[in-house]
Amino acid sequence: MKSVQVRFPPEELERIDALVEKGKYHSRSEFIRDAVRKAEMIRSLEEMSRICEREDITAEELIESGKEVREELYTEMFEAK
Repeated sequence: MKSVQVRFPPEELERIDALVEKGKYHSRSEFIRDAVRKAEMIRSLEEMSRICEREDITAEELIESGKEVREELYTEMFEAK
């Protein structure tokens, strides 16, 4: 893993530190990594939503498609052996 330097306002660090002290995260770094992952997930979901809207795909169709993909992946990974 590579490191980067990030600056936060004191109030934000206090909120992060409070979560660390409560045991929600092991460290500031863990909190920041989690926040970045969540932000990226939200960005991906927003992009998926735009694509679905453009392609006229309903939420139900998307969910069903996801089930099919998971089943195929599971079969490929575990049942093919």
